[in-house]
Amino acid sequence: MNRFLKAEDELAQNINEQSNLLLGKLKNLEVDSLGLPYHCLHYFKGSHFKRLFFSIETSAHLLYGAISLTGKPVREIVILDYGAGVGTLYSLAKMIGCKMVLYNDHLEEWKTSAQLIGRAIGIEADRYIVGDINETLEDLASNNISCDTIVSRNVIEHIYKLDYFYSAILKKQPRALVYSSTTANWKNPLTRIQHYRMHKFWEKRYRVMRKEIIEKISPGLSSEDADRLASATQGKAGEDIEATVKTFVRTKRIPEPVNHNGNTCHPDTGVWVEHLLSYRQYCELIPPAYSVSFLPGFWDTHYSKAWKNLLGKILNPIINANQKIGLTLAPFVYVVANPKQNKNQ
Repeated sequence: MNRFLKAEDELAQNINEQSNLLLGKLKNLEVDSLGLPYHCLHYFKGSHFKRLFFSIETSAHLLYGAISLTGKPVREIVILDYGAGVGTLYSLAKMIGCKMVLYNDHLEEWKTSAQLIGRAIGIEADRYIVGDINETLEDLASNNISCDTIVSRNVIEHIYKLDYFYSAILKKQPRALVYSSTTANWKNPLTRIQHYRMHKFWEKRYRVMRKEIIEKISPGLSSEDADRLASATQGKAGEDIEATVKTFVRTKRIPEPVNHNGNTCHPDTGVWVEHLLSYRQYCELIPPAYSVSFLPGFWDTHYSKAWKNLLGKILNPIINANQKIGLTLAPFVYVVANPKQNKNQ
């Protein structure tokens, strides 16, 4: 049997066993015949099917970490997979016996794709929710559902207003542990270089888009002013760009650009291009009612190329042995926001 977790307690054994079963189910899945929209199919095959072991392995670690911190047995856990897409996290959560597994994504087509995959392998979430964080929290409230943990894999680096995200959860789901992983690991110097290049590439395009938006909002602006506003609105989207333009029209003052460390987001949707935040910035954005901690992830050791696997096998023991060094070496990091009231009870 494959080992997805090194721990040997009852929860780990359960997750290991079900991870192996899920691996077998997905390996035999004829995904091309399910009728998924092209981009959902392309994403599933590229991000999960192609690296299936690692996809399930990361889900296993997320579930083990989150459930262990709640201090509750798995049969009592109500879990929300936020921004689930067509990943393996919610499926594994259902298989290990969580009391209730809630699926979320902001687009209907992703939900439909997840349902098609779930039906094909015989594993479906208890409830599928489509919408942003406000719509999701309203759905939970209207159905009197209280989550023990809200988990996500590679989602928080794309959320436009992360401070609002955590504050909204704290208000509507005050007991929920928020356990997230992100590849935007500030501590890893190679990751930072990679993200700086990525941001520079996309900012060239997004700046052009912001200028076009600004000129539509205020057609009478000079090209020079539109250029200046396009620069000043890096990291802003939608209504925030409009508010900046209207303020300029009224006051003739260009706001000082916010230092986003090169980060940029889509001007229409607000989706960040891998928002790279320092740990200090996370602690400033996450409400003080949470206890915030950062844990190192691990390297994939199931690549098709042997040298990549060897590198992971060398680095992972070092990451496990020393958390401080591990945060610098890890390809991704866990951001854990645990309500302080949970610790006081």
